[in-house]
Amino acid sequence: MAIRWMKNVIIDGKKGSIEIQLDDRKLGDKCYTRVNKEIEQWFDNVSDARDDIIAQRLDILKKRLAGKSILSQNGTPYDWQ
Repeated sequence: MAIRWMKNVIIDGKKGSIEIQLDDRKLGDKCYTRVNKEIEQWFDNVSDARDDIIAQRLDILKKRLAGKSILSQNGTPYDWQ
């Protein structure tokens, strides 16, 4: 079983979602990021600590979305924290 973290956002004026997945037994297993309905992007972890893994994935998503307007559903700038 995996733990999915998904947030609904507005990307360049269009509704969208950002997602990460963590395995619930070994956090570094079966992890990916995804934007909207794209194919998952799998990669190796820098750590086995949950907070480090989440921070790594958020950094990857930020880089993938660089230059795009990312807003919360209420129209305010998205808080990546």
